[in-house]
Formats: sequence, structure tokens, C-alpha cells
Amino acid sequence: MKGSKRSAVCGAVIIGMISVSLLTGCGHKKNTAAQTSAEALTIQAESSIPDIKAEAAEAAESEAAAKTVTVDLKVEKHKQEGRHMVRAGAQTISVPTSFEGLQKEGAVFSGENEIVKAGATGSCRVQYRGSFGHIRVNVRNNQDEDLPVKDCTIKGIEIGSSDPDPDLTLYGIPMGATRQQVADVYGEPFSKTFDNEKHMSNMVYQFGEDIYSNQVVMILFQNGRAVAASYDDFSLSER
Repeated sequence: MKGSKRSAVCGAVIIGMISVSLLTGCGHKKNTAAQTSAEALTIQAESSIPDIKAEAAEAAESEAAAKTVTVDLKVEKHKQEGRHMVRAGAQTISVPTSFEGLQKEGAVFSGENEIVKAGATGSCRVQYRGSFGHIRVNVRNNQDEDLPVKDCTIKGIEIGSSDPDPDLTLYGIPMGATRQQVADVYGEPFSKTFDNEKHMSNMVYQFGEDIYSNQVVMILFQNGRAVAASYDDFSLSER
């Protein structure tokens, strides 16, 4: 059972590494500083040695971030019985769902016809305010033949914004929210990391009836403010 829990958390950290690319507006551009920080987060997440500086640094980070608030940001707890994971302006995006379901919710895609090899993962982007740089839908091809992204199983979704945006939320968490704002609503996370040098950190929550649930939400922070968030159901990654 511990292996399942460790796998989900490490998987969430990997998702966080992917989420960083949303902040560039193009998944093919490299962000060396962000990648370096994400690698540090991965190492820290897999280590059982506690970071004795993390708690003090985390408190200072949240306090500093709170002073930079320029828009009204509020974390609203997601209702578990609902399926709407992401709110992007007036649009909602649900997971689990199908591409047909997303289209009914008004989603406009980019890259949905890209081919995903059998057993592999892929993704496409969803338009938000005229840009495809803020929302990504992640899929896995659980079939024995190559398929376009739109015919694969949707297993997760990511959002990202380098600027605070109260209208772009995942699980009720807006981009730009502080760690403390998230903790005040959802409590202490299942796992968290802090990188003092790069000023990046994360909070990982697991949802579901089982403590070892594979439904994971991860929020990535830079300079104390949420810049990316992801939901992933790792149980949908099994063939």
C-alpha cells in the first residue's frame, strides 16, 4: 500500500514539472530555472530526510506573498460530489469526462488530433481568453493501437498562469492564491515541499474514500503564489 501512496505523490511531482511549461505559453520552450527547481522538488519529495528550514521559510514565503495581492482572490472548497474540476471564466471543465463531454461544456482544443502511441500518454490544450497557454488536458492511450488524443482516456487536467487570476481555478483554488489561503480551506496537505533557493514549493492533496487514493491534486507555487495546479487520476493510467 505504501508503494501506491509513494507512486501517486511522486507522480504528482512529475505533473508539477509538466505544469511549469504552461507558464511559458508553449510546452516546447525550455525554462531552465523552473526545470532545475522542479528537479529539486522531485529529489526532496522522494527523500525521507525532513528539511528543517522549510517550515520557517514557508511561513516567510506566505507572509511576503500576501503583501503582493493586487486582485481579490478567494479559495472556495470544491464539492466532492460534483465533477467540475476547473473553472475558466464562465466555462467549467470536468474530469472524468470525454472529449465530447468537454465540447458540450464549450471547450475549444488545440492538438486533439495528435497521435498517441499504444500505452503512452499525451495531451492537448484548451482555449482560455484567446490563448492555449493556460489549460492542458492529459490523456493516456489504454488501447493496443495508436489513437488520436481525442480518442484516449482523459486522466487529468492542468492550469497555469504567471499572473494572479481569480477566474482560473482548479478545485476552487485560483491562480495567485497563497499557500496559507489554500491551507485555510483544505487543511494541511498530504505532502509538501519547499525549495528555498528557487522560491518554488508545492502542496499535494489526495482525494477519495481511501487514504491511498490515486486522485491527486497538486498546487505549484512560485514566490509564495500559486502559478500552476493539476488534477490527476492515476487509476485511469492502468491498462
